[in-house]
Amino acid sequence: MTRVKFPMNWRLEETKGGDGGPAIQLSNDDGHQFSVHAISDKVVRVVHQLPDRFPQKYTDGVLWETVHPETLPNVKLNQEADLAELRIGNISLTLDYKKYIRLEWRHAKAQYPTEPFLKDLHTRGYSYDTQNGAVYHYVERESILPLEEDEGSEGIDKLRLRSEFVFGLGETSGSIVKNGRRFTMEAKDSLCYDMESGDPLYKITPFYVVYNRSLKLWHGIFYNNLSDSSFDMGAESDAVFGSSRTYKAKCGPLDYYVLIGDGTLPSILTEYMALVSPGPDAASLTLPPLSQFGYLASSLSLAEELDAQVQIIDFVHTCRAEGFAIDSLHLSSGWCQDEVTGDRNFFMWNHRRYPSPEDLGHTLEEELNVKIIANIKPWLLESHPLFPKVDRMPALVLAAKDDTQATEGGHARSMLWSNKLHEHALGSYIDFSSVAAVEWWKRAIHEYLLKNNVTGMWIDNNEYSCLMDDLERFRGETSAWSSRGIPDHVRNRLSWGDGEISMGQAGRGSQTAAMARATYEALMYYLPNERPVIVSRSAVPGMQSYAHGSWSGDNATTWRTLKRSTALTISVGLSLGPGLYGHDVGGFAGAHSPSAELLVRWVQHGIWHTRFVVHSWKSISTTLWMYKGLSIDGQDVTAIICRAVAWRYRLLPTLYSLYVTHYMRRGWPVLKPFLWYHSDDARTLLLDEEFIFGSHILVAPVLDKGARTRKLYLPGRLNGSSVGVKWCTLDTGHWYSSDTLDGQWLNLDAPLSAVPSLVREGGIFVLGGPCLRSSHDGVASRTAFVFPSPVISSRARATENVWGSGSFNLIEDDGKTNDHTTNGTYTELTLSFEVEEASASEVKIDVAVVHRRSSLPYSVIWFVLPHGDLRQLAGKKDVELVHGTWEDGRPMAGINVDGL
Repeated sequence: MTRVKFPMNWRLEETKGGDGGPAIQLSNDDGHQFSVHAISDKVVRVVHQLPDRFPQKYTDGVLWETVHPETLPNVKLNQEADLAELRIGNISLTLDYKKYIRLEWRHAKAQYPTEPFLKDLHTRGYSYDTQNGAVYHYVERESILPLEEDEGSEGIDKLRLRSEFVFGLGETSGSIVKNGRRFTMEAKDSLCYDMESGDPLYKITPFYVVYNRSLKLWHGIFYNNLSDSSFDMGAESDAVFGSSRTYKAKCGPLDYYVLIGDGTLPSILTEYMALVSPGPDAASLTLPPLSQFGYLASSLSLAEELDAQVQIIDFVHTCRAEGFAIDSLHLSSGWCQDEVTGDRNFFMWNHRRYPSPEDLGHTLEEELNVKIIANIKPWLLESHPLFPKVDRMPALVLAAKDDTQATEGGHARSMLWSNKLHEHALGSYIDFSSVAAVEWWKRAIHEYLLKNNVTGMWIDNNEYSCLMDDLERFRGETSAWSSRGIPDHVRNRLSWGDGEISMGQAGRGSQTAAMARATYEALMYYLPNERPVIVSRSAVPGMQSYAHGSWSGDNATTWRTLKRSTALTISVGLSLGPGLYGHDVGGFAGAHSPSAELLVRWVQHGIWHTRFVVHSWKSISTTLWMYKGLSIDGQDVTAIICRAVAWRYRLLPTLYSLYVTHYMRRGWPVLKPFLWYHSDDARTLLLDEEFIFGSHILVAPVLDKGARTRKLYLPGRLNGSSVGVKWCTLDTGHWYSSDTLDGQWLNLDAPLSAVPSLVREGGIFVLGGPCLRSSHDGVASRTAFVFPSPVISSRARATENVWGSGSFNLIEDDGKTNDHTTNGTYTELTLSFEVEEASASEVKIDVAVVHRRSSLPYSVIWFVLPHGDLRQLAGKKDVELVHGTWEDGRPMAGINVDGL
């Protein structure tokens, strides 16, 4: 039974504000509390707490963030009119509580500052279910009334007159624009989900951003709740109450943050990063090793071979013999599959398949320099040899108090995946809120994996989706965010309080986070000088602090999956997903292997992602050389794939630097949608089959079977700019520009061997040397490719007496240890160019030191101009250059960095 009510008859309470709590607080006689806490002029928190009779997440009360005295808001109260006004910086907020609560938000720098950029739906903005304590939040959205007769028709302009566009929500299917869709935030094991409409998927991200075109303003909303929840972004139409976006959570309180930043998308993501990340002003506590940016191999079938240890070592040798560098190998769960039952008993090696795990680890990790990433899961089946012992420990999820089917130890029994597709058996989940469980987990990782020289962890099936009873219990002895130095309010934000709490209150995702934290702490304790390698299938906000890597789960081997993968990547990136993110290249599951053409196009798509892995569950494992000897259109398939992977390895200096400067420091994705730089052009708001790599490189992967051309839209200007931009093809040096500020559609050649890629004027990217075995092969060489506009006429000057310029910050460190994050042992260089006159025959280049605490494995940074650019490279500030020739014959100039 559902009984939804709207709290009424509110009254103001006296508040201390700042460190003492929220700036505005209301209550009523039914026991409801409503609070507005202005953390800064960029982030404001709103909490609706239900009466004590309802179970809620916070068992020990809400912990409020500290507010610096200089940023305390100005609050004006009009108790006769039942109004409160809050002003802080550019934000003004009006709270109307005459009968029902309604908030309206305005921004002084919006195009129309008197118009609200966010307002609650009148009457039903804050609702709750009197039967089960579910909470609701309704906010107004753009009117449902159509604006033209062909609105909604297929094509890029189908929403051309609309003002409000919603993005984010992490790993969600379909377009990057979430308008008109419903999404479920209950992570599931979503094998072969539909990329267009599948729901739910593997991750829980209750955060979205909204762009209002008429106000030219962005804002974000983060709901601080991991209980089962849902978002309706306009699927529902209601003639009585009006058009709305709706958030519903099974368990309260309703606790959300409005993030405004400076009104731009990049600033909002940076504020979101600071809000949910345990690390100090960074997305993660550590950096991933350089190896995790290389080719990561995986195959479920390979790990199940009868002679798997021999086969795996042979796989690495074959990979390199076929011309492919390789840095890591995922060890799927066949390593711990029981010989008799077939059950996957984690930490128990199958010694028939792996007669000497220690030798396997030594050969791969020490001799071949290939990191092993072992698959481990958060449960023990009852057939597991260790189950009786662990069941006697306070280490598993507790059964509901009225459960008559609990284990002997009083733990909850769940049906868990055991062997083949759809096979399951009884077992119990590990409770990572238990001190005993965390310590057992750390010891198990050390005893069964680290001692065998297996040092990477793949925490899989960690959605906890088979916990079915909301009254099953977590012990709450240790936080999901228990690393040292984390403020209490951060630990409390997406975790449980102190003491036992039901699964329904805390949410399954809190265990997902705690599993990542426990794994991180194990690696940091036993291998303190090594960067931890943790790959997680599921994720929740903030978890990227512990697990750098993730992927889109068990995808299907279809062209449709490839086609919609870019949109999924973009949505994850606009929601601070794990920084190393990609897809199983070639598709994980299907009754078939990927065709040669599909594999080529998937590799060409995947090499630009921050995480590049080929993974499958097939009788014949997907490999990069599986079509050796086959030609298409007269071109050798394996040679095409080999060149693509080699390009990715050459690009690692750029990729790694972008990871540090964009993602790690600011929370920005490395792969960005067009709208990041071009949202003033409304067409870009819906473009999600192409992306901007970093800040200047436009990549348009070919996603359709048989396609040999690619239709592509080129935006004509940058946000806020009154001049047009030019784009240069990466491979030929041909420049495109518009006579007006409007963009243009192109139909570019896209033979099987190529993906259309262009660089916006002002761009720089850096290549390393060739990598024949692993990512560290190319560290001794750096070549910067610069793209000054070829024709400079009446455009505005970038700086005084400069007619064209660009810069790129290059990050260098050892790529292995934690010295970068703990001791600042890294070097950061700014590579730049300038064109000082409109008719200049020279492009001046420079390298400046931003931070230098590590030695460089090279002495010269080389610079190269695009194909066909005949201008000379000259040094800025009397820099002396050395000269040489690039691999394709182009002249290049170098700057000696030894003396910098």
